[in-house]
Amino acid sequence: MIECRGIHACVGNFSLRDVSFVIPAGAHAVLTGPTASGKTTLLELIAGALTPTGGEIRVSDVDVTFTAPELRSVGLVPQHGYLFPHLNVRQNMEYGASDRSAVSDVARRFGVDHLMDRSVASLSGGERQLVALCRALAPRPTVLLLDEPLSALDVSRRDAALRQFALLQSESALTVLHVTHQETDTAFATVRLEMADGILASVGVTQT
Repeated sequence: MIECRGIHACVGNFSLRDVSFVIPAGAHAVLTGPTASGKTTLLELIAGALTPTGGEIRVSDVDVTFTAPELRSVGLVPQHGYLFPHLNVRQNMEYGASDRSAVSDVARRFGVDHLMDRSVASLSGGERQLVALCRALAPRPTVLLLDEPLSALDVSRRDAALRQFALLQSESALTVLHVTHQETDTAFATVRLEMADGILASVGVTQT
């Protein structure tokens, strides 16, 4: 479960204002909206990379507003992957994971198991995104935040990754908040949120 209660935040000249919503445990929510509307800022607040100036953030019914990021059991996949350049693919995916079998499982599911011994510098943009997704999934978080995680993939690989992610999310009852500009990414979502100019413009259920 992810809950925001009256969240306010300022980042430079941009402000997020009175954002409130609840994403039930095990739901897959998509967050849409124009560029610079506050989507990434909201993810960074939930992950703990930013601190709100007002309001409360709760994860799994625990107040984490001022909790250190590593103690939140929240995974974050940024748009460009940001893999550790001094580690190979396997080492990146094992970072933070206590069970190597989980690493092998997600690598197989997302079709990157053949890349395990490669340098991250040798990966394509799409491969980097898939490895970053696997790295976030391997520690088995209770909440996963995705910021355009598949934008560098071609259509067929993107569709395959989305189907595989939906299957894994259903199996693990993972709570997901997924920022996207692609309408196709909403196919498996159960909740839809829309940001506009720093406020939450709408919240709705997409399917039952």
